[in-house]
Amino acid sequence: MSFSPRALLALVALSSVALAKEVGYFDSSSCADPKGFATCYENADTVYSNCVNNNCAGGGESCYNSCGGSTSCMNEQCPGLGIDCINACECERSAGQIECAGQSCWNRVYSCEYQATTLDYLSFCLNPDRDGLPYWPTPDDAPDSCSCNTGQIEQKLYLIINQMETCSNNQTNIGRMTDVDGITDIWGTCPDTQPSLLAADEWFAGLLNPGHWEDCGPYMENYDCAGDLGFGRADAGGITKFYSPGNLPTNGTKSLYNLDGIVSTPVSGDVFTWTFGSSLVHTVTVSSVDATVTGAKASGGSDAAATSTATSTATGTAESDLKPGIGSSLRIPSWTIAGIVGILILSSM
Repeated sequence: MSFSPRALLALVALSSVALAKEVGYFDSSSCADPKGFATCYENADTVYSNCVNNNCAGGGESCYNSCGGSTSCMNEQCPGLGIDCINACECERSAGQIECAGQSCWNRVYSCEYQATTLDYLSFCLNPDRDGLPYWPTPDDAPDSCSCNTGQIEQKLYLIINQMETCSNNQTNIGRMTDVDGITDIWGTCPDTQPSLLAADEWFAGLLNPGHWEDCGPYMENYDCAGDLGFGRADAGGITKFYSPGNLPTNGTKSLYNLDGIVSTPVSGDVFTWTFGSSLVHTVTVSSVDATVTGAKASGGSDAAATSTATSTATGTAESDLKPGIGSSLRIPSWTIAGIVGILILSSM
């Protein structure tokens, strides 16, 4: 029995659809070992469900099942479980997902998808070892890397927050300065990217709006924020230019997308280690080392110029070139925001 050319083309199309399986933030068909990657994610999901069901207060199996494992749903529908417990389980799952990428999708470890996966880990885990994370932040000019290096933004935000804590311990009222630093970091690192995709809205909604800038702004003008307050140091974020809420640069208009290039061999070799928490070392063995991998053509990013204006808010509309969830990948952990707000209250007393 022979197939007509049209039938063969139809089979190829069906095969492509079957292979194009979304796993986490990734299209698993783009990975060096698609099947191994999908299986690894399934195992991470099992670890997560067992963690919630066995450890979170009140038992969680019925809630987990009714919410389909959604953290936000479980937190809303089953508050007795405790968000800290759920986050701890999410932390364990996201650590497993990082290993899945390093093991079976090693050719995509510089992509926006991997950045989003790592940001999940940083968002859910308390006091993670940033220096121990594999492929983080992405090196400059890496092949198949994300159009915006959100790793660099997150790293700077972390340093800025640490500097704020140092200043507040010295009883210097610099809370609003930290908000400005964070927003400056977002615009300065990825000026072409729509800022709402990089958590700029969260900074406005969570920190600036209740901060009464009209009262704090004139007060802050008396400080040399880069010099006297130390925010210009490299270990404090290296911020030297500061924007007030009503004087922001023009919004970027691009969505997140992956640049040209192919990672053809495992970046860290056949076996690598990384540090989970403060001292727990994980060893990962790479699969399909000899796989032939291909890269996707860079799209250049969707442009939202028609909806983007230079205003005091970061919100705009842009269609991401990646799957839903990537566009809002840079998140500020809830306990980080809570901690900042607490410091602001203390520093203003």
